[in-house]
Amino acid sequence: MAETAVPKIVPSVSAGEPVDLTRPHFVGIGGAGMLPVARVCAERGFAVSGSDVRASEQVENLARLGVSVRTGHAAEHLPADATALVFTHAIAPDNPEILAARLRGVPVVHRSAALSVLMAGHKAVGVLGTHGKSSTAGMLAVTLSRMGQNPSYMVGADLEEPGSGGRAGGESGLFVAEIDESDRTLLGVGVDVAVVTNIGYDHPENYARPADYVDVFEQFVRGLGPDGIVVLNADSPGCRELESRLRGGDGPQVVTFGESPSANWRLTQLASAGGRSSALLHGPHGREFYLGLRIPGVHQLLNAAAAMAALDALGQDLDLATEQLGYFDGVQRRMTSAGMMAAVRIFDSYAHHPDEVAADVKTARGLAGEGRVITVFRPTGQARLDAFGGQFATALAGSDAVVLVGDAGSISEASLGELSVSISQAGGSALAVETTREAAVACAADEAQHGDVVVLMGTGDLSECGLMLRRALADMTPLVA
Repeated sequence: MAETAVPKIVPSVSAGEPVDLTRPHFVGIGGAGMLPVARVCAERGFAVSGSDVRASEQVENLARLGVSVRTGHAAEHLPADATALVFTHAIAPDNPEILAARLRGVPVVHRSAALSVLMAGHKAVGVLGTHGKSSTAGMLAVTLSRMGQNPSYMVGADLEEPGSGGRAGGESGLFVAEIDESDRTLLGVGVDVAVVTNIGYDHPENYARPADYVDVFEQFVRGLGPDGIVVLNADSPGCRELESRLRGGDGPQVVTFGESPSANWRLTQLASAGGRSSALLHGPHGREFYLGLRIPGVHQLLNAAAAMAALDALGQDLDLATEQLGYFDGVQRRMTSAGMMAAVRIFDSYAHHPDEVAADVKTARGLAGEGRVITVFRPTGQARLDAFGGQFATALAGSDAVVLVGDAGSISEASLGELSVSISQAGGSALAVETTREAAVACAADEAQHGDVVVLMGTGDLSECGLMLRRALADMTPLVA
């Protein structure tokens, strides 16, 4: 069951309603979902400002586009001529900039409403699902760009340099957007093609039951109407449930992808080795394409199949698309390299759901070869750990060793201790439960041996630990094969 609801900000307008974004102010502008929206606004010539709790390289790059960014939150940070204040539910209702906007009559607008306004007039592709949203949206953005289509896009992760998840392309061209279902604010966002990568119960803080979670996806895709196209994962039980609900009536056209023999776009001969992955993709009318990706993970081939199905729905040249998709280097924090030291390779993972954890541990196993996999894992919130603790334990037990780390008091030490015991009971090895990133990194460095792979796994600032871990490994006695 979901926890007692945390008070949330009530927006002035909903997604789909008119919003003046000529002078927007973003609270939490450095967030993964907010920054690409702010960047598109800036590239369209709007006067953009924002605030965040801390400075970052992503925010610094945004400032180079002329965006005014303040560190910390204060009422005076809201410009006198602001036409809208944009927020996400990561922001508290008593934020001083939110209160100042309400006092002055400035519309308080959720990110989803701003996204909806920016997509208006474009051929819009929305990518949603429990896992793989950023990677699939990134594949579409990069492939279309390399094909010369000049798309606009908003991806909730960096594609290249920090802050590169957003781009304002052609004024009347294609628009690719990652759509977030976590807080139900996707309802009202209009797209022409919806790609649902998979549906597995998530966000227990907002959805009491798995059925509630599927309901939101259904409400969203029904908004496409009979002219819309929805691309569904035939291997996902949640997507199959959604497909059954959409049968008949005047809903959107359904296209499926996956390994299932029933899929319209079917994958065979899937393989992942040496940091690359490949498969054959069999499409309608006997079409066949070789997918060769230079990123690891069988699950990425499913994302690629979803992207290909969407590109077909957009009427793109699929032979050219297949070629350009092969240049996709992945999005940051999705099993991306965080360096190497003392023959120990380090990878950065955003995985925070049991299915994602299992997929990335499997990918790490393929990268490690004869070496071991050491996972430094930080759970995301008590509600998520309460709901998925046993599943996390099973997924993490696929590692050779696990170091657990807390999150600034938001997760009880007792819960982390229980997770540690569960990992051991599932056949894994839980080395330690640490309260700080520094202690967790030191523990992993002490355990690592020549040829091992260390995965820094979880949301938040765990991604900053790559350099920390390399330094810890460098300070140790040189490792010998």
